[in-house]
Amino acid sequence: MSVDLVISCDCGRLAGKLRAVSPATGARYVCHCKDCQAFIHFLRRQSDVLDRNAGTDVYQTQPSRLVIAQGIDQLQCVRLTAKPTLRWYTRCCNTPLFNTTPSGKYPFLSVICHCTDPNLRDEAMGPVRGHLFPAEAVGDMSGKVEAGGNRMLLAVLYRMLWERLSGRYKRSPLFDPGTGEPVSAPEVMSPADRLKLDATITEAVSQ
Repeated sequence: MSVDLVISCDCGRLAGKLRAVSPATGARYVCHCKDCQAFIHFLRRQSDVLDRNAGTDVYQTQPSRLVIAQGIDQLQCVRLTAKPTLRWYTRCCNTPLFNTTPSGKYPFLSVICHCTDPNLRDEAMGPVRGHLFPAEAVGDMSGKVEAGGNRMLLAVLYRMLWERLSGRYKRSPLFDPGTGEPVSAPEVMSPADRLKLDATITEAVSQ
């Protein structure tokens, strides 16, 4: 059974939903990669978004399932490295929202679970399937199940192919349906600023 899952930023200016969410329409992981950690620290939201191992709870699904009903003018995105990943958040309250590819023509959506309804999140998305990049986690990860990289990649490629063949990729509210360009111009963090951010994170972790 699928559920329409409410999403919103913390102050409520941006709101919408994920349509027909279920364990069959997406996959839930906890990602511990350095870039995901850096994004949350960039927003200064580490205390209420990251878990004790510096992991981010995410749900990977098709971007056509995303509906933004209000507050689309609050969207911002950033690239933290030369890698193409766009990381979306709200300018109003620095709520982390999504990770995507740089173009809507390559349909991928990773929803940061913090922005979803906590009362229905577990029921709709199902349990965490595994942990991504556990070697980059903070603290003891013994007993945590590592996500299978090949299996996850195949699932992502399948969802992307389905979106393309069906034409549904044009429904993403994050990208212009004609050009595939993001609706908010990405900020690109300089290498020097990223080094400063990483130094801040290292200092915070060591305290």
